[in-house]
Amino acid sequence: MKSQMNTNFQPETCGIWTLRREIGRGAYGVVYLAEGTDGEQVAVKVCRRADIGEEGYARELRGAKLFRLIPPQEGLVRMRDLVETDWGFYTVLELADNEFDDAFLQSPDNYRPKTLARVIAGEKALPFVECVKLALSLASGLAILQRHHLLHRDIKPGNILYVGGRPVLSDPGLLVEEEEASSLVGTKGYVPPEAFTAAASDIYSLGLTLKAASFGRQIEELDRGPSQEADTGAPLFPVWWRILNKATNPDVSLRYRSAKAMLKDLHRLRLKMILQARTFGLPRYAWFFIVAAMAAAIVVAFRVKSEADALQERWQAEDASRKQAVEEAQKTVETVNQAFKSISLDILRDLPNQEKQP
Repeated sequence: MKSQMNTNFQPETCGIWTLRREIGRGAYGVVYLAEGTDGEQVAVKVCRRADIGEEGYARELRGAKLFRLIPPQEGLVRMRDLVETDWGFYTVLELADNEFDDAFLQSPDNYRPKTLARVIAGEKALPFVECVKLALSLASGLAILQRHHLLHRDIKPGNILYVGGRPVLSDPGLLVEEEEASSLVGTKGYVPPEAFTAAASDIYSLGLTLKAASFGRQIEELDRGPSQEADTGAPLFPVWWRILNKATNPDVSLRYRSAKAMLKDLHRLRLKMILQARTFGLPRYAWFFIVAAMAAAIVVAFRVKSEADALQERWQAEDASRKQAVEEAQKTVETVNQAFKSISLDILRDLPNQEKQP
């Protein structure tokens, strides 16, 4: 049974970071908006042993230490520091984007971290292109964890932050080494039928998270398929749907075995999207201009090649003329030389006869 948080406890500082206000609260810790001595703003998660009990505290600390060992990677929130104290520990994380704007820089009271859960609540179903970008980023982050043989065990919209406009996996508190993953933890609705036992278990949670973003439905309604707000009109939406269904297959033997395997299909989908040029939001009439531009480019290239060929032929003809003139000059020189030699020989032959004359 989880302990109740002590809402009266709030340290004013954690190291060099001054805690401005609470911006998030979970079963194992409280997250604060914090500011450094140079004005830099970060998120600080405070975990007290007395609030969550020894078992929960040990699990949370172990997960944080495992995550701290991973270098900054795409798709993962960056943990800048982890510090243990006499009352527990705290982690320093990069700050998520503001859900609304950057007004919190002047007033921290205006800040609210941007999460996928809040984006879905506002937009319900994300555009198809944004969903694929989301999947690529999160699957890349999960692939890094799996490369280190780690399970996240709590992938859900509320644990997806936007940092610098890019979605990242956060809250590594339930992170565990795959060989030790046996306990039934996680968020209700996102836990796979087999519980969290292998890499494919996190794939199940990721697939449900992507379905929620793409279908525009709550977790308990995903079986009903895409809502009216879903971007089902996208030409490649059926391919996307097949990827999500494979990721969320209740039978683990039919599911993606790893994030790396899922990424292969996602990269193929992205390539198809690029070839169709629909990912860039091009309207249908834009194809007329694209085809016209391509045709014009072909015509210009043909003309340039024709002119280049003609110029080369002219140079070759001029080279031939110059070569012929040189050959004729060489023949003339040879003729003159022969004539000079002949005259010289005649003169030499006549000299003895001239000397004998009285």
